[in-house]
Amino acid sequence: MNLASPLGAASQALPSLRQGERLLWAAYGQTVNYDVRGLDPWGVPKKSALGKFGSGAANFAGDVVSAALGGADETGSSAPPSPQVVVLGEQGGLAHTALRELPTSGSPSRLWALTGARLLMLEKVVPPEKPAEKSFLGKAIGFGKGVVKTGKEIATIITTKSYGDNAAGVPIARREMVLCAEIPRDRIAGFTVAEHGKKRVPCLRTSFVDGSGLDFLFYSDDPRHFAWLSSLTVS
Repeated sequence: MNLASPLGAASQALPSLRQGERLLWAAYGQTVNYDVRGLDPWGVPKKSALGKFGSGAANFAGDVVSAALGGADETGSSAPPSPQVVVLGEQGGLAHTALRELPTSGSPSRLWALTGARLLMLEKVVPPEKPAEKSFLGKAIGFGKGVVKTGKEIATIITTKSYGDNAAGVPIARREMVLCAEIPRDRIAGFTVAEHGKKRVPCLRTSFVDGSGLDFLFYSDDPRHFAWLSSLTVS
């Protein structure tokens, strides 16, 4: 059990639905990769395309972009992280267009949901930046107020265990979510249990009317889980 896990995906998705919209399934999926011709796994144009400019500067720019998106570590390794969702098809297709503006790695609270009306991706709202740090005098006043805490209060602060955004003894709350992408149901051609990549990893494949699609791998390698998700799409 991961004590840092957010609230169940269905419970988290429901408040973001429209009135009367029926939720069929919801699942968390933090990382997106691309299996799109001309793009690397992070959705960035491959170096061969940048090389057409005929300068080393173009290749350098490509390296900087990939690194900024998590495309390489300090050892030079370019292996992408294990994805939970993979974009299929051509550049400019429905799948690519819906997700290309989004970072390939989101928060652990990034979730995907299918309703009777659409497929949507939600991400937790990022709170505004904290105000500027207080002046020395403000810190001194704050410290003076802080010393009046009782020993019991201090002991509670010290001994309360935290797990990510969760804290021991505190109910897991719904996070405020924002809609980041959606595809209307009439643009979805169908769903099938499939196998992704050379390793033939089981997945739920969502096909769109233009031939593009998404492979949902989520965090499972059990075909039965995807057969269950597939059954929910027609329930």
